[in-house]
Amino acid sequence: STALTPKRAFATVAASQTDSSLVAAVGGKIIRVISLIHQTAGTATQVTFNSKPAGAGVAISMTFPNGANGGVVLPYNPKGWFQTVVSEGLTVTTGAGSATGFQVGYVEV
Repeated sequence: STALTPKRAFATVAASQTDSSLVAAVGGKIIRVISLIHQTAGTATQVTFNSKPAGAGVAISMTFPNGANGGVVLPYNPKGWFQTVVSEGLTVTTGAGSATGFQVGYVEV
């Protein structure tokens, strides 16, 4: 088997955004999220991760509710937490509330 090289991405996404890019699509590859941190600012919001083709993204995660100044940590998982469709990017949709910061660990498979 071939070893996969972990990669990292980070972004701060404003409230009420749809399909904000976290990781750009890679032709012929899926993006598998192997670790994740997201933290919201002073107002509660929610976060959903999407697989994004040329059109609208499709949800690939549950909706994570974040309380004010709250967040989520998904520790390293070699099998991955969720993944995009082949040749699609990883995006995020945020609810009304505060901006949310993201740190993502992923591999291209």
